[in-house]
Amino acid sequence: MTHHWDEFSKSLAEKSVPRRESLRLLGAAMVGALLSPLAGRTAWARRPDPCTSFCNQCPKSRRSNCLFACRACNNDPSRLCTDCWSYACCDSGETCCGNTCHDLANDIDHCGACNNYCDEPSPYENGACVDGHCFYWCIEGSVVCDGRCSRLDSDPDNCGSCGNACPASAPACISGICSECPVGSTNCGGYCAFLATDPFNCGACGFVCPGTGCADGQCDFGSPPSEW
Repeated sequence: MTHHWDEFSKSLAEKSVPRRESLRLLGAAMVGALLSPLAGRTAWARRPDPCTSFCNQCPKSRRSNCLFACRACNNDPSRLCTDCWSYACCDSGETCCGNTCHDLANDIDHCGACNNYCDEPSPYENGACVDGHCFYWCIEGSVVCDGRCSRLDSDPDNCGSCGNACPASAPACISGICSECPVGSTNCGGYCAFLATDPFNCGACGFVCPGTGCADGQCDFGSPPSEW
């Protein structure tokens, strides 16, 4: 190594650089070369932690909880869904809406975008979010009357045939015939409902038990029915 340094210093001397000065320059260059990787590693080690940077947006009292949740998300803040009070770790394909994760492709309450609610289907329709769009289709046994789904055997606006609306004297449509409601039932907008057992009119006209049955005018799960 000393031989190479001498050769380097001699070459510099031939260019009118004093030998002592050339050795000093060579030493400085060697030190710089040795310290350069260490400096790079030190700069890399000082890069900010992504979870810490993300959680600093929260109040100090909530940052430790945020950091714990971020670590559980494989230190990936882009997966962390939070309002600094509750936390969720979104899976691939999910989007954070507020503080909960949703698949915008098929979530009827967040269809295509956060908080984009699909309208409730009509009494003779089903609805769903498909590929981020709200879709509706008629239930089995129904037909389309003037662009809307209808059941000709029970729809008082289309009783027996499209456009045949039942009069006030016989407001209910029963088996496709305009009639008065049978004893024990209630006329709910032209539909004869038995309020004690009808899950779409449970206890009162227009009150629906979502996904459950109706018994004694109450939804089976015991909670008050929600309005349709």
